[in-house]
Order: sequence, then structure tokens, then C-alpha cells
Amino acid sequence: MKTKSKIIAIFVMALLVLGVVSCSGSKEGVTFQNFESIVTVTEATESSPADTYEDVIILFGGGFVSSTYENGAGVVVWENEDEGATVTITFVDGKVSEKVSDGLYESTYRTPLGEKEGVWEWMMLQLGYFTYHAGNLFGLLNTNLYWLGLLIMTLVIRTLGWPIYAKTNDMSLKMNLAQPELNKIQEKYRNKKDQASQQRMQMETMEVYKKYKINLFGCLMPLAQMPIFIAMYQVVQRFPLTERFNDVNTGFLWTDLGNTSWLPNLPLALLVAVLMFLSQWLTTKRTAASQKHGSQYQNPKAQQTQKTMKYMMYFMVVMMAYISIGNAGIAFYWIIGTAYQLFQSYVGHRNTNKRKTQIQAKV
Repeated sequence: MKTKSKIIAIFVMALLVLGVVSCSGSKEGVTFQNFESIVTVTEATESSPADTYEDVIILFGGGFVSSTYENGAGVVVWENEDEGATVTITFVDGKVSEKVSDGLYESTYRTPLGEKEGVWEWMMLQLGYFTYHAGNLFGLLNTNLYWLGLLIMTLVIRTLGWPIYAKTNDMSLKMNLAQPELNKIQEKYRNKKDQASQQRMQMETMEVYKKYKINLFGCLMPLAQMPIFIAMYQVVQRFPLTERFNDVNTGFLWTDLGNTSWLPNLPLALLVAVLMFLSQWLTTKRTAASQKHGSQYQNPKAQQTQKTMKYMMYFMVVMMAYISIGNAGIAFYWIIGTAYQLFQSYVGHRNTNKRKTQIQAKV
């Protein structure tokens, strides 16, 4: 069991590290924002942020790799080694006449797949290839449909992640069964703030955790899904931008899954909100039902936590709907993912009573 716990811990930590790496960005001076702040002679106005040699040098903080600038004319080149990007600025009469960038993108989410190096990028590129080939059913169709590839990719990834989902639900069930006993312990020591009492409370709490086999690794299991969701989110965002996949048909019903216009995406965004709200509402209802026959006592902290979770549910629904309006592909991906999650929840709920009996028989 110890070996199994170590393997699970290593797996979770590896996924968390990948997630952190995926969210990290470049800290070099050569950035998309700097590049966009440079204006050319034809665009220059009094309010323009950088059009002279001195302004551009300040904007990039110096550090250019080569320069032929002299007496108001010449070419200056900057390089970002981490991103593999270069920026070339041409000056005429002391002002910028031309600016060119290579490999410089607005953000990670606006970067085509395969443009960067690293294990994380390689993994997302493989997901992109899988989506691409799934779009024509791996050669069985004469056309390549993005919606079909996205559907298959989402279902496959969600299915592979089912063991994590099941483990998370099992841990939640154990926590619900243990909660009445934990509440009694908290009530028992509510007015006892001395060190000895606090230590006894911690010991009794740990005994309850041990009794129901609740451990730290099980509580961390939901976090193990985060890097997977981040990777899939990036793939969906970046797939339509990738030139090697430009022969894919991104059309879907009345819209285009690469579309970023809000009006055609509104129906999909509303469907995302409805499914997300339904998923959250069912989860809340089932959690309340599982606690119905337990202790009626709830300390103020637990009550406040429930209220906070309720507000978070509404916030998540609104946020996901808002993001979906700006990207039809993300909206479609979330519709499929949330619908599949509802199916997972239904299957898990059917087995809840059986699993609850099994747990109670062991404690």
C-alpha cells in the first residue's frame, strides 16, 4: 500500500508540475506587447508610445543582438532565446519605417501548436495530431471535420480520466460519511482553545480520517485533472491557428468552431451555461441528500463554506458562458465535456448506495 501511495503521489506531483510549466510565460524584454507598442512613420501620432530610436530602445530595455543604426537610419534586431523569437526594426530619419517579428505571439493561447519546444508542447501537439486524424475517422472519411475530431478527442480523454474521477467521487463519499463525526469533534472542542485540547482534537480527527481511509493523496486527486484540462483547453484554442491543420473543415451547423464573433456563438454559450448549471445543481443536491441522514449540527464555518460554494457555482457558470461567447471551439468542447460529466455523475450516483454500504461495513 505504501508503494501504491508513493506512485500516486509521484503521478499527481508530475501532473501539477506540468500544469505550472504550461502556465508560465516568458519574462524577456521582447514581448508581443512591446512589438505592438512600436509604431511606424505612417502610423505615428503625438500619442504614439514608441516610434523614435530612443523610445524603442527604452521599450525593449536595450539588449539587442545586432544594430546598424547610425545617424537616424539602420536596422536593429532583438532576440528572445527562450521563445525563439526575433524582432527587426528598420529606422529612417530617426523614426521606425518598418517592424517585423518572427515567432512572436500575443500569448500561449494565440500560438500555433508545434511552434515551441518542450515536453508539454510535444504532448499538446500529439493531442492536436490525434484530433486531426480523428476528424476523418483515421482515414475512413474523405473529408476532415474538426467537430468530429474534437468530439472523439474529448470523449477519449474524458474516458481515460474516469479512474481519477471515480477516485475523487469515492473520496467525496467517504468525507460525507465521516462529516457527522468530524462535526461532533469540532463541537466538542469548540470552546476549548488550550494547546492540550487542540492536540486531542487533532488526534481524534486523524482517527476519523484513518477509520474512513481518507488520505492526503486522495484529496489531491482532483488537482491531477487540472493539467489535463489545461492541455485540452490550449489545444482547442490553438488548433485552428496551426498551419499544418489548415485543411480541416471547422464548420459546424450555423457557425465555425474557429469563430471568435460573439453573436454566432451565443446559442452555444447559452447551452454551456445550462449544462454547467445542471451539473453543479445535481452535485449540490446529491451532496445535500447524502448528508441528510447524518448529524443535524453544522458549525458556522461549514455553513459559510456552503454559501461560498453556492456563489462559486454561479460565478463558474457565468465565467464559462462568457468565455464560450468568444470562442465557438471552446464552447463545443465544454458542451461535450459537461454532457459526458453528467453521464459519469449518473453512473456514479447509481453505485453510491452500494459503495456506501461497502464503506460502512469496513469501518
